[in-house]
Amino acid sequence: MLPRKAICIALFGLGFFSIGMQIYLMREFLTVFYGNELILGVVLAIWILFTGTGAFLVKLFNPLKIRKGIILLLMMVLSSLPVFMQVGLDQFKAWIIPYGSMVGLWEIICIGGLIQLPFCIINGFLFSALSMMLSNSVEVGSPFPEILTGDSSPMNSGNQLGIAYSFESLGSMVAGALVNFLLLWYFNTYQSMTMLTIGFLVMIMIYACLMSSRFHFLLVTLFSAIFTGYLLFFDFQGFSDKMRYPKQHILANQGTPYGQVVITKNENQFNFFENGLLLFSSGNEISNEENVHYAMVQHPNPENILLISGGFSGTLTEILKYKPVVVDYVELNSALIGIASRYTRQLEHPSIRMHEMDARRFLNRTSNSYDVVLVNLPAPSTLQLNRYYSIEFLNEVKKKMRPGAVIAYSLPTSWEYVSEQAGKLNSVLWNTLKKYFTFVLILPGGRNYFLASDSLLSLNIPGLIQKRGIETAYVNQYYIDAGQLKERSAYVTGSITPSETVNRAFTPVAVWYQMSWWLSYFNISHGLILFISLIILIILLTTLNPLSAGLFAGGFTLISAEIILIFGLQILCGYLFQAIGAIIMIFMLGLAAGSGIRLKNQYRDTVLLYGGLQVSLAIFAILVPMTILLLSHFMPTGWVINFVFAILAFSAAFIVGMEYRLAAILSRKTLQKVVAGNYSAEMFGSAIGAFTVTLFLIPSIGILYTGIFLAALNLTAAGTFFLMRKKV
Repeated sequence: MLPRKAICIALFGLGFFSIGMQIYLMREFLTVFYGNELILGVVLAIWILFTGTGAFLVKLFNPLKIRKGIILLLMMVLSSLPVFMQVGLDQFKAWIIPYGSMVGLWEIICIGGLIQLPFCIINGFLFSALSMMLSNSVEVGSPFPEILTGDSSPMNSGNQLGIAYSFESLGSMVAGALVNFLLLWYFNTYQSMTMLTIGFLVMIMIYACLMSSRFHFLLVTLFSAIFTGYLLFFDFQGFSDKMRYPKQHILANQGTPYGQVVITKNENQFNFFENGLLLFSSGNEISNEENVHYAMVQHPNPENILLISGGFSGTLTEILKYKPVVVDYVELNSALIGIASRYTRQLEHPSIRMHEMDARRFLNRTSNSYDVVLVNLPAPSTLQLNRYYSIEFLNEVKKKMRPGAVIAYSLPTSWEYVSEQAGKLNSVLWNTLKKYFTFVLILPGGRNYFLASDSLLSLNIPGLIQKRGIETAYVNQYYIDAGQLKERSAYVTGSITPSETVNRAFTPVAVWYQMSWWLSYFNISHGLILFISLIILIILLTTLNPLSAGLFAGGFTLISAEIILIFGLQILCGYLFQAIGAIIMIFMLGLAAGSGIRLKNQYRDTVLLYGGLQVSLAIFAILVPMTILLLSHFMPTGWVINFVFAILAFSAAFIVGMEYRLAAILSRKTLQKVVAGNYSAEMFGSAIGAFTVTLFLIPSIGILYTGIFLAALNLTAAGTFFLMRKKV
């Protein structure tokens, strides 16, 4: 018999290492590919898909017949891969995609697949292999919750698969806590990855020691010492930065809970990056002047100004030309403010008040009211950014606007040619603004600027600038022709479709159109991708056996519930990173509790509980979005929201964890097929769920109808299971 403690430590370490590295690798993909939820959904789907494939390979290679040294070697190889995946990602980007160019979907899929393939295949295989080893190690008198009685049939030996799943989930939970509450706050990416790797290497050494192999223990110890020294003394961060920001002098590079903040200098220009995306650059006078003056000149006396993001580019300098009494500058990422403040003196002006928080939370707290609101944010390409383009946000900001106040947005669409996707995006923002403001005006410039107010708005920007005596370099009568500006505005406004829907926080159609517009650059149809995803979903549901189909639906539902809860938390409370990290940890805790629960003997011979869990998931899938919508209506205090979200997160994970445990018990197949089939089915469900829900369902139909779709999926799986239960 194999030492059970060693296997449990290895499973714990596998969950610890994989989830910790997944967090950093996902962030790295976002940084390298200027990411949004589209990229995150694709990369996460590839990660889970390949992990499920690795688990499925156990059907071909029986781990119980593989030497112990091979399993140990795979664990050591796994420990060495992530840091090279990080560097390799930068190299692929530098070789294949020119600096500053737009990244296509196929490049993301190909590069993401190549980078993640080795790690995920080994990770999935090791989990299934260790799960089989754990089941094979059980003896009479075992301290585990499920005591086997000497019956080695697959039905009983499969009980330990739930224990294996529980230990792996506990490791994931610990890593999630460590990363979210410590490493992301105080260490950069490579420092954090080094610490996670060292932790995993220690667990591998303990595993080798408990497996009673002195040679293997000495081998792992020697490898750990050499590799740790390499990680500590080689400057991976500097090597990576040189490839990512060619011909630029890097002044600062700091990881934060909200993303990687980098400031570079190119001659006399400072460039501010967050997650690889250029937020703004100093010295870009045209952009700075357009961002400010189009809106500011519309108000006769703009005393109180609200600026949401982007002040360090020079925007604040332009605002101060109007001699405002108060400028409330709101920026979410406090680390960005701290780093940027080293290279600019703009915040030292007495009228500027800096607020390091989410803009929606600020609006709920402030008692101030404003003459001009400048929403200086990127386009609504992510669910997080979409919040500021929604009906709900406008409802909050309108309450803080004085009579005759002006609000300004901008979209990166061209006035020369308005494509179908760009026209829809323009229409959504136009119609959303019209719900709260009498007048909406589009001013085409470097971007399309949307101004909204209850007072008349003017296109005669050069005349207003001259009348006010504002000194500008570009936004004036010498560079802007009022007649041409009027023609361009009429052309873009003519593309507006009044019947187009409005943008809501929980139905983010602006994200859908922004993604469609991005995909159109590469001649990729959003509908085609959705069609292919649904075909794959239908094929898998109809070809899997009833138990595996239930796990597939459970994995799909669990990842969807996680996305919906995080999305809901962002909308209700702002981007509270620690709370989001807590939700992820609670999911892992629920999985560990559900898969490790002690089951009574009578449950082993019935399918009622398994089918009931599937129906419970269907009910739960509708309950989650309905609860979020109810909370958004009553807006209780923060601790109430966090408590309710914690209960929902734990419940969903507990049901799926328990479902995984029962599936292992009920299956009549061999242990090898049970391990490979069950875990891979759940992984495949999670992969397709991450891709489909993030990219299509939530942006296009909202969280409530997404919940209904998930309910239908689980009811279908439950019905199939009850009808075909004899085939399990």
